[in-house]
Amino acid sequence: MRLFLSFFFIIIAFVQLNAQVYYTRTGHVHVRSQNNIKNIEADNYQTISTIDLNTSDVRFEGLLKSFEFKLGALDRVFNSDRINVNQYPKFRFEGNIIGLKNLDLSRVAEYKVLVKGTLYLWDEKRITSADGIIESDGNGGFTASSMFVMRIEEKSMVKLNQIIDQKLPDIVNVSTDSFGVDRDIQIDLTAKYTLRNW
Repeated sequence: MRLFLSFFFIIIAFVQLNAQVYYTRTGHVHVRSQNNIKNIEADNYQTISTIDLNTSDVRFEGLLKSFEFKLGALDRVFNSDRINVNQYPKFRFEGNIIGLKNLDLSRVAEYKVLVKGTLYLWDEKRITSADGIIESDGNGGFTASSMFVMRIEEKSMVKLNQIIDQKLPDIVNVSTDSFGVDRDIQIDLTAKYTLRNW
């Protein structure tokens, strides 16, 4: 039994030494959409993310209620029962990074990569791919960034139109047709990663 325990702890130590999982708790997500009245922008600085350099797995997730809108009134609407972020409080992405083989964290350099995976948002999921850039700082850390466009499907536009019709005051009398909501939402991600040693 003592031999088995010793062997078990040696394996755990070996796995930890060879693990190359990098993480951040302060990833930044910026979303932007246009309409005929005013552009809508929001920031979330509380995105948690991990990148495993051995497997190329990437994951990030955050709370929808952590988005801060440039237009203050949208904060109140977004975090109210009208949108119901309590039922689906998180967004998350799980995927892989293609192009990590040549990554050298001992020198300052920039690497172009491709990210592929699944984005989970509200009760829907979608296959997503995007170009990305990894910039190593030469001290064992790196910054990763990516920009992609998420297109809202027609059925989601119908939901959005229904919410606007139900929740905005009757005197406003506006729908997504006149509001001019763009179906393309630009998403910018930036995060500084350090080696996870726990």
